[in-house]
Amino acid sequence: MKKLFFISLLFIMSTTLSACDTTVNREPVDCELYPTHVDCLEDEDPVLDCDLDPDNELCPDTDPSEFLDIYYINDLHGAILPDSDQLGMAYIANFLVTKKEENPDNVIILAGGDILQGTALSNYYNGESTINMMNEMYFDAFTLGNHEFDWGLGVVTNYFDEDETNGEADFPLLGANVFYEGTSTIPDGIEPYTIIERGDQKIGIIGTMGYGLESSIATSKISGYEFGEPVAIIEFYAYHLRTVEDVDLVLVVSHDSGNINDGVAALTGDYRVNAIFNAHSHSTYAQVNLGLPVVQSGANGEYVGHVRFTFTDGALTTYSAENLDFYDSVLFHTQNTIVQDLIDTYQLETDSLFNTPILVAGEDLSQGELTLWIAKLMRITTGSDIAFHNIGGTRTDIEDGDMINLGVLYQVWPFDNVVKTTWLKGAQINAFKASAGSFYDTEITIFDNDTYYKVATNDYVFDKEYYPFVDGLNSVNTGILLRDIAVSELELQYILYSSFLVTNTILSTSLVPEEQPPVVNANN
Repeated sequence: MKKLFFISLLFIMSTTLSACDTTVNREPVDCELYPTHVDCLEDEDPVLDCDLDPDNELCPDTDPSEFLDIYYINDLHGAILPDSDQLGMAYIANFLVTKKEENPDNVIILAGGDILQGTALSNYYNGESTINMMNEMYFDAFTLGNHEFDWGLGVVTNYFDEDETNGEADFPLLGANVFYEGTSTIPDGIEPYTIIERGDQKIGIIGTMGYGLESSIATSKISGYEFGEPVAIIEFYAYHLRTVEDVDLVLVVSHDSGNINDGVAALTGDYRVNAIFNAHSHSTYAQVNLGLPVVQSGANGEYVGHVRFTFTDGALTTYSAENLDFYDSVLFHTQNTIVQDLIDTYQLETDSLFNTPILVAGEDLSQGELTLWIAKLMRITTGSDIAFHNIGGTRTDIEDGDMINLGVLYQVWPFDNVVKTTWLKGAQINAFKASAGSFYDTEITIFDNDTYYKVATNDYVFDKEYYPFVDGLNSVNTGILLRDIAVSELELQYILYSSFLVTNTILSTSLVPEEQPPVVNANN
């Protein structure tokens, strides 16, 4: 009831306010550049001047009554395991848990969206595995990202429904501008803000989705929801938090690549915000040039963002912002045993499913090459004349010598996209080829404008109303998962080839009945 009351006020006000392996391979530290790094210190008990270097990892923190630390991750995409620059959840957990337990009244831990979806070990459990780890890591709030919609919003909000039988988060899910379409009602399980007290400070945290990010979500998953313009909503809640809830600081965690920053930074007086945490574009920055800390911390757990506020007699005096990686803290070098035990359990449950070898990569396979290959595979397995696949639907490369298994294919094609087909006129195909930016595969050199051709694509592309596929004839949802046809093809190639190359002959055949072009009258 309280939520609906404030949302109603918002719309009135907006018109006036307008791997179990514990070893992580890292590049050695360049000690000429980082002479004080822990790996470069030769003495067992180095003598440090903590007055000159108070932020050194080996120095105790300052007076607990004088600082507040906010730690932040965004766009984790289910990167539970360490890999190259990815820290891995057990190592991030060791850092965060240690910081929290050292100064429980001075630490806030936040997540900026797109946390759950993206790898086999998270996707297999619909994100519950990642939620369980976050519970052990003292997270205080989690703002929705567009990929939290990938399984349907209800799958994620189940973890925030106070029903422990379906898995439950120990922290709130935020989305102040996420509404049922055409209404001012926030879906159950989502809150516009949360309030946290740390020491003498009362902190309000507002979470928002990026404006227009509906287009980054499969039509079938976003249908019935919409995102309001975030700056006016942030303005409203900041005012409410300061004047009604009497908070000392207002933080904004927005799954937005920075489009809101100038507008939010310009808010003053009782509408002002003290820090902005961005996400979505996978950028890495920690800035104070807008007059407040603004942070985005890469993706896939490569960085942990950190903002520190310091106070004098309870009043905010200074702030700083940074992104921390493996080389910035010895705490990232050790696993948290509780989180690692969870990971071990999930790996044991899924090892035979995800880690059974299929075929070794015989060359470096780029994101673009894999996108073209999956388009070709779609075309052949549906008996289509042309197939399209968006490069954003292919998420990573495969390196020469990598053993390809189902876990790797989840990283490459993490979305549960199904293949759809339809019949389009050549004129529609030619226009889409020229304008869309999707990759495609075909053996046809020239598409006659007035001839119908069979077209295949994934449901994310197919269902966009501004694309031609929804207006095609004799459309079919094959129900075939894109990732599954890749698995089947690679299993066939294992029989014939010693390694996977994109130039290998496709061995799969059509999985759907042969179709004839639609019969249309002269007016069509």
